[in-house]
Amino acid sequence: MPGVFFVLLAGLILLTFFGVIRGVIPAVTRANQKISTPNGIDQMEMAEIGGIRQALYFRGQNKDNPVILYLHGGPGFANIPFIHTYQYSWESDFTIVNWDQRNSGKTLAANDPVAVAGTLSIERAVADAHEVTLYIKQQLGKEKIIVLGQSWGAALGTILVQTYPEDYSMYIGTGQAANGIEGARLCYEKALELSRAAGNQKDVDALVALAPYPPATFDESIFHKAEVVGKYQAKYKIGVSVGLGTLLPALTSPYYTTGEMIAFIKGVVNQKQYHGGVYPFFFEYDAHHYGTDYPIPVYYIQGENDWQTPYPLAKAFFEEISAPDKMFFSVPNAGHFTTLDDKEEFTRILVEEIRER
Repeated sequence: MPGVFFVLLAGLILLTFFGVIRGVIPAVTRANQKISTPNGIDQMEMAEIGGIRQALYFRGQNKDNPVILYLHGGPGFANIPFIHTYQYSWESDFTIVNWDQRNSGKTLAANDPVAVAGTLSIERAVADAHEVTLYIKQQLGKEKIIVLGQSWGAALGTILVQTYPEDYSMYIGTGQAANGIEGARLCYEKALELSRAAGNQKDVDALVALAPYPPATFDESIFHKAEVVGKYQAKYKIGVSVGLGTLLPALTSPYYTTGEMIAFIKGVVNQKQYHGGVYPFFFEYDAHHYGTDYPIPVYYIQGENDWQTPYPLAKAFFEEISAPDKMFFSVPNAGHFTTLDDKEEFTRILVEEIRER
């Protein structure tokens, strides 16, 4: 009986803790971070984009400010659950529009994810992004907007601004993908190098067993192999670990219901089921295919410890770019999620460096 009592007590404590996280903390954050300026905007909506309902969240202190369309990573790693951890410091200088893409977060929750999975392709993603752009321009009365892409969103953003440059005033990339196959190879070799340096033969054997990695062409084995490589990238702190540490800030999000949070987690962990349609493209992606001549300014904000989309590849590709203005910003103490890893430096670069340009 005492054992049952302690189990019930532990369960009660966990439920209370979760209730505080999902109830009290978000409510306090919402109350403290209201947009109260006369010309500000704080607007969550579901727009009809590409034949389905897709979530857009507009926030900023002044609608006359430049507008940023944030293209999140993944695919499937929606950004809205994290904006309360860093975005508020941008909102005096920009209006930011976060968009939950197909089978991501709120958009996944609002549609049949199995049916939507069948529509996923890079062509559909680019068409959605451009339709979202036109919608934002109309809603806010803008001729051009800024694209800020992260990881998968940086690959999507690169294609978007090169395809429709007339709609954009600048491109900002972070966690910038430059080459899928080469990036995967460097990630793998770095994990292998670090496991050997640490003398962890078991880790070395597990990684060597994946060879050749990556395979020369996309096949179904890449899902499992990438998961194994990702495990060791996380262990040696050169990659992204999607665990409690990553998701805990999202659990305090004031902008997601519990049901939407569950949908967000489903979109992140079920990559093959919900986002498999774009994986062959992302695997074979090469930024060179979309040209190195940009008709708009280009800025990269790259974490020096990023081996998910390796820093050396992003830097090398950036050197090839020709643009009306360009600047490469290195963030020494950041990895793949520079906005979260060093939010103060990312904000400084965005507000003091790029905004002034």
